[in-house]
Amino acid sequence: MTPTTPEALLVAVCGAHMRDMPLEPRMHKCGASFHGEARTDDSYRFYALTAQDPIRPGLIRGAAGSGAQIALELWSITPEGLGQLMTTIDAPLGVGTLQLSDGRRVKGFVCEAVAAQTDAEDITALGSWRAFLAKRIEPARTK
Repeated sequence: MTPTTPEALLVAVCGAHMRDMPLEPRMHKCGASFHGEARTDDSYRFYALTAQDPIRPGLIRGAAGSGAQIALELWSITPEGLGQLMTTIDAPLGVGTLQLSDGRRVKGFVCEAVAAQTDAEDITALGSWRAFLAKRIEPARTK
């Protein structure tokens, strides 16, 4: 798969910017369009940054095999749109290069490693932000 226009590139999102999530409108405002689903390679740890308001996900890359494949979405976006999107991203998140399970390298949301050391929950085993959100909602339903 290639981006929808020659000048577009793919950007990976793994949390609130995904379809049907609260920040999806920011993607559209930057001119992005949904391209498909993918997974990272197995070198990523995935965290719920609980010290942030609202709680956000963070991907931190380690050595090969030190994490798990994490579900994400790929969006087609122009370089200008990506620049616009980057102005809305606050620390400890940023944009870097992600390694996908199929060998591709794409731009995407990454997290500073220090964020995992303070008030963060390791959710790597869940494999996706949607699974984490479902787990948070499920205990409330059983009460």
